[in-house]
Amino acid sequence: MSFSIDRPGRTRRAVLYCTVNGIANNTNGLGRQTKTLLATLDSARDRLIGPVGPFDVHLAGPSPDASMWAYDRADLDYAVDVTRRWGGAVHGLPYRRSSPFWSPAVWWSLCQEASALVRVLARTYSEVLVLGVDTPFLGLPEALASSSAGWPVGVRLLLVPYSTARIVERPSPDPMRVAWEQRGLDAANALPQVWVADVGRYLSAHLRDEYGLSGDRLVPFPSSLHLGAADLQPMPRERARSVVAHWGVPVDRPIVLTIGRTDPTKGIDVLLDALAPLRDDVHGMVVAVPLPGQSHLLEAYRGQVARHELRVTIVDRFSRDLPRALCALPVTKAVACPSRGETLANVPFEVALWGQHAGPVVVAPARDGFVEQIEDGVTGLLYDPAAADGLTAAIRSAVDMGDATRRRMATAAFQRVRRDRDAVASTRTMLLRMFSPSTG
Repeated sequence: MSFSIDRPGRTRRAVLYCTVNGIANNTNGLGRQTKTLLATLDSARDRLIGPVGPFDVHLAGPSPDASMWAYDRADLDYAVDVTRRWGGAVHGLPYRRSSPFWSPAVWWSLCQEASALVRVLARTYSEVLVLGVDTPFLGLPEALASSSAGWPVGVRLLLVPYSTARIVERPSPDPMRVAWEQRGLDAANALPQVWVADVGRYLSAHLRDEYGLSGDRLVPFPSSLHLGAADLQPMPRERARSVVAHWGVPVDRPIVLTIGRTDPTKGIDVLLDALAPLRDDVHGMVVAVPLPGQSHLLEAYRGQVARHELRVTIVDRFSRDLPRALCALPVTKAVACPSRGETLANVPFEVALWGQHAGPVVVAPARDGFVEQIEDGVTGLLYDPAAADGLTAAIRSAVDMGDATRRRMATAAFQRVRRDRDAVASTRTMLLRMFSPSTG
């Protein structure tokens, strides 16, 4: 995990993927994107190399150790194995541990360390494509450009934001985080070596309208999934029953599932309030991974359950098997995504793959990226988040939906994800643009 890289000459290309999740853990959407990249690299080498020629792959993230949130040595070993087979390595980035992780002080320390790694790579490879994933790495343009040595020769940078403070912290975003985001996006407008990923229509329009990003700096890189991944396939019914029983989830009522973390943005409290009128009709299933500093919300959720006299099971640790199993069983009628702000959620895509032709219906607010993801009444149900009973009514519709309608909706959602969210195709398109002479 050092910055020592032994490569002769300066004739090869490299990709450096910088992220804060998914290398030695997997607890949020960023982790899922990292896992998607690794699975794509693992299974589609020829399809990726064919259009652009050979390149090595390196991953960089916060130095992993047992204190990391949801640290998993198996995750780290997998990342090391994949990058090694692609001629690269996993690089741990030291960072400022004295400040809260989700803060500009920590992000700047990560960006400085990543910048140092980029300069090492630039002395080894003739071309280096750097992907700075999400908010923490929006400082990479400044870190690379501010050095007395100048911008390293042969380096192109693609910033890959998946959200902004103005979305996930509305109505009162942290001004320091907004300023951090603005500096990074301003750099994309000013520096010819920097571009921004177009991960989805909603976010790209938001970046243009709210941050002044120039449209000609956008490079297509749609948020996608590795469609062949084992953990995205439907779970066999017998296995699904076993998993659900292991977790002690009752199956004597229709189940309404939500998957998220203890983050106010995810709106788990909104769902629990919405379930109150349905207390006699459904069983709520909440998979909520504790977010560092927000674990107290679990007690708040349990308080809501008691106050509304709901039948709800709360699972407070990460599991992919459990939601996958629930989506394979006909007792699960709805998967609710009650977010207060969401750019492009992975859950609707994953549910479409887990459920395929007979799975639950995704219910989400008619705002932000959900409008891009879900066609109301065709691939899921959208509700008015401003309506007092909007979410309750949508869940009731999903629970009462006839089997034929449910099958039609699940099939449409599955086909749309298969058509539009193939990570191999998305990655090929991005590599062609970023390794093309026309971009630099």
